[in-house]
Amino acid sequence: MSAFPQTDWIRLAALREGRAEDKQRVLGELFGRYRDPVLAYLRGRGSRAEQAEDLVQDFFLHAIRHGLFEKADASRGRFRNLLLTALQHYAAKAHRAEHALRRRPAGGFAGNDVADLPEGALPADHATPERAFLRGWALTLIRRVLVVLEKEYAGPDRRAHYEIFRRLLIAPILEGTGAPTQHELAGALGLTEKEVANRLVTARRAYQRLLREEIATYARSEAEIDEEVRELFQKLSQP
Repeated sequence: MSAFPQTDWIRLAALREGRAEDKQRVLGELFGRYRDPVLAYLRGRGSRAEQAEDLVQDFFLHAIRHGLFEKADASRGRFRNLLLTALQHYAAKAHRAEHALRRRPAGGFAGNDVADLPEGALPADHATPERAFLRGWALTLIRRVLVVLEKEYAGPDRRAHYEIFRRLLIAPILEGTGAPTQHELAGALGLTEKEVANRLVTARRAYQRLLREEIATYARSEAEIDEEVRELFQKLSQP
Protein backbone atom coordinates (compact mmCIF):
# COMPACT_ATOMS: atom_id res chain seq x y z
CA MET A 1 0.00 0.00 0.00
CA SER A 2 1.26 3.48 -0.81
CA ALA A 3 2.48 5.68 2.04
CA PHE A 4 1.52 8.93 0.30
CA PRO A 5 -0.59 11.48 2.21
CA GLN A 6 -3.84 13.14 1.28
CA THR A 7 -4.02 15.17 -1.91
CA ASP A 8 -2.95 18.78 -2.01
CA TRP A 9 -6.42 19.79 -3.20
CA ILE A 10 -7.87 18.25 -0.02
CA ARG A 11 -5.30 20.23 1.95
CA LEU A 12 -6.44 23.42 0.26
CA ALA A 13 -10.06 22.60 0.99
CA ALA A 14 -9.05 22.22 4.64
CA LEU A 15 -7.62 25.74 4.51
CA ARG A 16 -11.02 27.07 3.46
CA GLU A 17 -12.95 25.15 6.08
CA GLY A 18 -10.56 24.60 8.98
CA ARG A 19 -9.85 26.39 12.22
CA ALA A 20 -6.82 28.63 12.68
CA GLU A 21 -4.71 25.84 14.16
CA ASP A 22 -5.71 23.54 11.28
CA LYS A 23 -4.59 26.17 8.80
CA GLN A 24 -1.19 26.39 10.49
CA ARG A 25 -0.84 22.60 10.29
CA VAL A 26 -1.86 22.40 6.63
CA LEU A 27 0.45 25.25 5.63
CA GLY A 28 3.22 23.52 7.54
CA GLU A 29 2.61 20.37 5.49
CA LEU A 30 2.65 22.34 2.24
CA PHE A 31 5.85 24.05 3.37
CA GLY A 32 7.50 20.69 4.00
CA ARG A 33 6.50 19.41 0.58
CA TYR A 34 7.27 22.48 -1.53
CA ARG A 35 9.98 24.41 0.28
CA ASP A 36 12.74 23.47 -2.19
CA PRO A 37 11.10 24.70 -5.44
CA VAL A 38 9.99 27.91 -3.71
CA LEU A 39 13.52 28.43 -2.43
CA ALA A 40 14.98 27.71 -5.88
CA TYR A 41 12.67 30.35 -7.39
CA LEU A 42 13.75 32.97 -4.88
CA ARG A 43 17.41 32.13 -5.38
CA GLY A 44 16.77 32.47 -9.11
CA ARG A 45 15.53 36.01 -8.47
CA GLY A 46 18.90 36.84 -6.93
CA SER A 47 18.22 36.43 -3.22
CA ARG A 48 21.12 35.31 -1.07
CA ALA A 49 20.76 31.93 0.65
CA GLU A 50 19.81 33.23 4.10
CA GLN A 51 17.59 35.95 2.65
CA ALA A 52 15.80 33.45 0.40
CA GLU A 53 15.17 31.10 3.32
CA ASP A 54 13.55 33.93 5.28
CA LEU A 55 11.42 34.79 2.27
CA VAL A 56 10.30 31.16 1.95
CA GLN A 57 9.17 31.21 5.56
CA ASP A 58 7.39 34.49 5.01
CA PHE A 59 5.71 33.34 1.81
CA PHE A 60 3.91 30.54 3.63
CA LEU A 61 3.09 32.80 6.57
CA HIS A 62 1.75 35.36 4.08
CA ALA A 63 -0.42 32.60 2.63
CA ILE A 64 -1.99 32.01 6.04
CA ARG A 65 -2.63 35.69 6.71
CA HIS A 66 -4.08 36.53 3.32
CA GLY A 67 -5.84 33.28 2.39
CA LEU A 68 -3.54 32.93 -0.61
CA PHE A 69 -4.52 29.33 -1.30
CA GLU A 70 -7.98 29.29 0.23
CA LYS A 71 -9.70 30.31 -3.01
CA ALA A 72 -7.94 27.56 -4.95
CA ASP A 73 -10.21 25.55 -7.23
CA ALA A 74 -9.07 22.27 -8.80
CA SER A 75 -11.20 23.02 -11.87
CA ARG A 76 -9.28 26.19 -12.65
CA GLY A 77 -5.74 24.97 -13.17
CA ARG A 78 -2.82 22.87 -12.00
CA PHE A 79 -1.69 23.00 -8.42
CA ARG A 80 1.91 23.60 -9.49
CA ASN A 81 0.89 26.63 -11.55
CA LEU A 82 -1.25 27.88 -8.68
CA LEU A 83 1.71 27.74 -6.34
CA LEU A 84 4.04 29.41 -8.85
CA THR A 85 1.56 32.21 -9.59
CA ALA A 86 1.02 32.86 -5.88
CA LEU A 87 4.79 32.93 -5.39
CA GLN A 88 5.31 35.34 -8.29
CA HIS A 89 2.73 37.74 -6.87
CA TYR A 90 4.23 37.50 -3.42
CA ALA A 91 7.83 37.99 -4.61
CA ALA A 92 6.82 41.04 -6.63
CA LYS A 93 5.57 42.68 -3.44
CA ALA A 94 8.40 41.55 -1.15
CA HIS A 95 10.81 44.42 -1.85
CA ARG A 96 13.09 43.83 1.10
CA ALA A 97 14.09 40.63 2.83
CA GLU A 98 14.12 42.53 6.14
CA HIS A 99 10.31 42.60 6.00
CA ALA A 100 10.32 38.80 5.98
CA LEU A 101 12.52 38.69 9.06
CA ARG A 102 10.14 40.94 11.00
CA ARG A 103 7.08 38.88 10.05
CA ARG A 104 8.62 35.46 10.52
CA PRO A 105 6.92 33.42 13.29
CA ALA A 106 8.99 32.51 16.33
CA GLY A 107 10.82 29.32 15.48
CA GLY A 108 9.46 29.36 11.92
CA PHE A 109 8.07 26.27 10.23
CA ALA A 110 9.86 22.98 10.68
CA GLY A 111 12.06 22.51 7.64
CA ASN A 112 15.52 21.92 6.25
CA ASP A 113 18.55 24.11 6.67
CA VAL A 114 19.53 26.40 3.82
CA ALA A 115 22.56 24.21 3.18
CA ASP A 116 20.21 21.26 2.61
CA LEU A 117 18.84 22.63 -0.67
CA PRO A 118 20.01 20.08 -3.25
CA GLU A 119 22.74 21.43 -5.48
CA GLY A 120 20.77 20.41 -8.56
CA ALA A 121 17.92 22.63 -7.43
CA LEU A 122 20.08 25.73 -7.39
CA PRO A 123 19.46 27.73 -10.57
CA ALA A 124 22.09 27.90 -13.27
CA ASP A 125 23.36 31.39 -13.95
CA HIS A 126 21.26 31.63 -17.12
CA ALA A 127 18.10 30.04 -15.71
CA THR A 128 14.99 32.11 -15.11
CA PRO A 129 13.36 31.99 -11.67
CA GLU A 130 10.46 30.09 -13.23
CA ARG A 131 12.77 27.44 -14.67
CA ALA A 132 14.53 27.20 -11.33
CA PHE A 133 11.16 26.63 -9.64
CA LEU A 134 10.15 23.92 -12.11
CA ARG A 135 13.47 22.11 -11.82
CA GLY A 136 13.29 22.36 -8.04
CA TRP A 137 9.77 20.94 -8.21
CA ALA A 138 10.98 18.01 -10.34
CA LEU A 139 13.92 17.21 -8.05
CA THR A 140 11.73 17.39 -4.95
CA LEU A 141 9.26 15.01 -6.57
CA ILE A 142 12.01 12.56 -7.57
CA ARG A 143 13.38 12.53 -4.01
CA ARG A 144 10.00 12.16 -2.37
CA VAL A 145 9.11 9.12 -4.49
CA LEU A 146 12.56 7.62 -3.91
CA VAL A 147 11.95 7.70 -0.15
CA VAL A 148 8.74 5.71 -0.61
CA LEU A 149 10.47 3.23 -2.93
CA GLU A 150 13.21 2.69 -0.36
CA LYS A 151 10.60 1.84 2.29
CA GLU A 152 8.80 -0.51 -0.08
CA TYR A 153 12.05 -2.35 -0.82
CA ALA A 154 13.41 -2.32 2.73
CA GLY A 155 13.44 -6.11 3.17
CA PRO A 156 16.80 -7.91 2.88
CA ASP A 157 15.62 -9.88 -0.16
CA ARG A 158 14.58 -6.68 -2.00
CA ARG A 159 17.19 -4.13 -0.94
CA ALA A 160 19.32 -4.86 -4.01
CA HIS A 161 16.42 -3.79 -6.25
CA TYR A 162 16.44 -0.35 -4.67
CA GLU A 163 20.23 0.03 -4.75
CA ILE A 164 20.43 -0.98 -8.39
CA PHE A 165 17.72 1.48 -9.39
CA ARG A 166 19.16 4.30 -7.29
CA ARG A 167 22.75 3.90 -8.46
CA LEU A 168 21.99 3.37 -12.14
CA LEU A 169 19.17 5.86 -12.73
CA ILE A 170 18.61 8.25 -9.82
CA ALA A 171 22.05 9.09 -8.39
CA PRO A 172 23.25 10.50 -11.75
CA ILE A 173 20.25 12.89 -11.71
CA LEU A 174 20.31 13.89 -8.05
CA GLU A 175 24.02 13.78 -7.32
CA GLY A 176 25.55 14.42 -10.73
CA THR A 177 27.60 11.23 -10.47
CA GLY A 178 28.40 8.88 -13.29
CA ALA A 179 26.37 5.68 -13.37
CA PRO A 180 28.29 2.43 -12.90
CA THR A 181 27.98 -0.23 -15.55
CA GLN A 182 25.71 -3.17 -14.86
CA HIS A 183 28.84 -5.34 -14.87
CA GLU A 184 30.42 -3.21 -12.13
CA LEU A 185 27.25 -3.19 -10.09
CA ALA A 186 26.85 -6.94 -10.42
CA GLY A 187 30.33 -7.44 -9.00
CA ALA A 188 29.71 -5.03 -6.13
CA LEU A 189 26.42 -6.71 -5.16
CA GLY A 190 27.42 -10.31 -5.80
CA LEU A 191 24.89 -10.76 -8.60
CA THR A 192 25.01 -11.71 -12.25
CA GLU A 193 24.46 -9.03 -14.88
CA LYS A 194 21.15 -10.68 -15.80
CA GLU A 195 20.03 -10.49 -12.16
CA VAL A 196 20.95 -6.81 -12.07
CA ALA A 197 18.99 -6.17 -15.28
CA ASN A 198 15.92 -8.03 -14.01
CA ARG A 199 15.94 -6.22 -10.67
CA LEU A 200 16.32 -2.89 -12.44
CA VAL A 201 13.20 -3.56 -14.53
CA THR A 202 11.21 -4.52 -11.43
CA ALA A 203 12.31 -1.48 -9.42
CA ARG A 204 11.73 0.88 -12.34
CA ARG A 205 8.15 -0.34 -12.71
CA ALA A 206 7.58 0.13 -8.97
CA TYR A 207 9.04 3.64 -9.13
CA GLN A 208 6.86 4.57 -12.09
CA ARG A 209 3.78 3.39 -10.19
CA LEU A 210 4.74 5.35 -7.08
CA LEU A 211 5.57 8.41 -9.15
CA ARG A 212 2.11 8.40 -10.71
CA GLU A 213 0.53 7.97 -7.27
CA GLU A 214 2.45 10.97 -5.98
CA ILE A 215 1.55 13.13 -8.98
CA ALA A 216 -2.07 12.10 -8.43
CA THR A 217 -1.96 14.00 -5.12
CA TYR A 218 -2.07 17.24 -7.10
CA ALA A 219 -3.13 16.25 -10.65
CA ARG A 220 -6.81 15.94 -11.57
CA SER A 221 -6.86 13.26 -14.28
CA GLU A 222 -4.86 10.45 -15.87
CA ALA A 223 -4.15 12.71 -18.83
CA GLU A 224 -2.70 15.37 -16.54
CA ILE A 225 -0.58 12.74 -14.79
CA ASP A 226 0.79 11.63 -18.17
CA GLU A 227 1.62 15.22 -19.06
CA GLU A 228 3.25 15.84 -15.68
CA VAL A 229 5.49 12.79 -16.13
CA ARG A 230 6.59 14.01 -19.57
CA GLU A 231 7.26 17.51 -18.28
CA LEU A 232 9.11 16.16 -15.25
CA PHE A 233 11.82 14.54 -17.32
CA GLN A 234 11.89 17.47 -19.72
CA LYS A 235 12.69 19.79 -16.80
CA LEU A 236 15.37 17.44 -15.49
CA SER A 237 17.06 17.38 -18.91
CA GLN A 238 17.48 21.17 -18.81
CA PRO A 239 20.37 22.82 -16.92
